[in-house]
Amino acid sequence: MEFWPDISILETAAIAAVAFVAGVMRGFSGFGSALMIVPVASAFLGPQVAVPVVTAVHVVTSIQLMPSALRDVEWGRVMPLSLAGCLTLPIGVWVLATEEPDLIRKAISVLIIFFAFMMMRGWRYTGKINGWVMGAVGLVGGFITGAASVGGPPVITFLMAGPFTAAQNRASIILYFLFVQIIAMGMYWVGGLLVAQIIGGCLIIMPTLMTGMWIGQRLFAKISEEAFRRIALVFLMVIGIATLFL
Repeated sequence: MEFWPDISILETAAIAAVAFVAGVMRGFSGFGSALMIVPVASAFLGPQVAVPVVTAVHVVTSIQLMPSALRDVEWGRVMPLSLAGCLTLPIGVWVLATEEPDLIRKAISVLIIFFAFMMMRGWRYTGKINGWVMGAVGLVGGFITGAASVGGPPVITFLMAGPFTAAQNRASIILYFLFVQIIAMGMYWVGGLLVAQIIGGCLIIMPTLMTGMWIGQRLFAKISEEAFRRIALVFLMVIGIATLFL
């Protein structure tokens, strides 16, 4: 049983390098690494291998970030997001197992660009925020997570548009990903997507991603909330444009 992907040394190095940069942003902001890694890994490994690999790696790294997230979490927001996301995960996994997810990723890229631009212009969500609203956002995020492992944008853009602190947003994002991605791994197993090459893919990504996260966590502790929001929005815009043309 061959567990190492059939890719060149240069392609392996490219995936590992992208994982390091993605890890810095993940440790800093709590999001963004899957959006960076999935398009590159899919180009070399194929989406049916790359998406489960990235999801598996992020389960582990979410556990790494969990202690700091638990200090700032508001369970009244995280639980509706997570429970609703788990409901639509099986639909997304079915799409991944039967269809090519490139179209989904490109649609996500357009949404990222749109919402990032609106928030850069000063737009913020001012409506009522309750369990039903959070649940609706979670449904969208769960479907996209199952299909392409990049379900963060709907959740991230909504949270960042609301009246929440950087620490609260970061905690909500980290714990939402942890809950939903654990369920996603079970769905990938049921769908026959957990093949042996996922082990090799994880070994390529994990070391540099976790090193980058360690650096990113320390950057987060030294930066202001205003700077965090500005950097995170610029990052959303950049990855939206980059993934649109990959």
